[in-house]
Amino acid sequence: MHCPKCYCRKIKKNGFSHYCKQNHKCLECGRQCVKDSDHYISTEKRIQIRRCLKERISLCGICRIFSVSFTWLYEFAKTVWAEAPDSLGCQAAAMEVQSLEELQELSIQFDEVWTFCGQRMLKQWLWIAYDPWNKQVICYHLGDRSTNSARALWNKLPVEWQDNCWFDTDDWKAYRKVIPREQHFVNKALTQRIERFNNTLRQRCSRLVRKTLSFSKCLTNHEAAIKYFFWQFNLEQQALH
Repeated sequence: MHCPKCYCRKIKKNGFSHYCKQNHKCLECGRQCVKDSDHYISTEKRIQIRRCLKERISLCGICRIFSVSFTWLYEFAKTVWAEAPDSLGCQAAAMEVQSLEELQELSIQFDEVWTFCGQRMLKQWLWIAYDPWNKQVICYHLGDRSTNSARALWNKLPVEWQDNCWFDTDDWKAYRKVIPREQHFVNKALTQRIERFNNTLRQRCSRLVRKTLSFSKCLTNHEAAIKYFFWQFNLEQQALH
């Protein structure tokens, strides 16, 4: 027998549970448990749940599939989402460029996607900077649809990219106030790749589906789940290439 929390085998008997079963206590972390309890979540099941967290399955759906409690899953999901790095694991084309001449030939696509948190009236706009050639999410920003949010996304790009790359957007006015005119191309046809990615985003992230009951109630978790998906998506694309 080992502790379900720290896997330590230094266990001692510690009275009886409410159901008259022999209770045990871990001498390392203090966790109490019952032998052969159904509450223990195996490593294999945890790996499968991790995979489900990046697919279009609600938390309640995961609970039903794997027979786990919502309380446990909620805490486990927050731990998994927190693993996503700020860089999103991105290996964009601009990161591999050795000279400014090569950098000036690259284009980055911007777009914004509306989401909601708590209720449909409380819209949260997700701004995305996307590398269409390597299919990588470079950075993102979650906020309103104002110029301030567009500038916040712009400021997350490295200065070298801001000064030398081309930027493709739709005709939303906020982009014109942030992106230098000589580097800015406005055409809906130029943003086809990021529009296709937005479709993938809505298809694979249940909280971003337009008509759904699987929406987020907490803005912090809303952003954490989206950030985790971006990270996993970038890793998947790197594995394919």
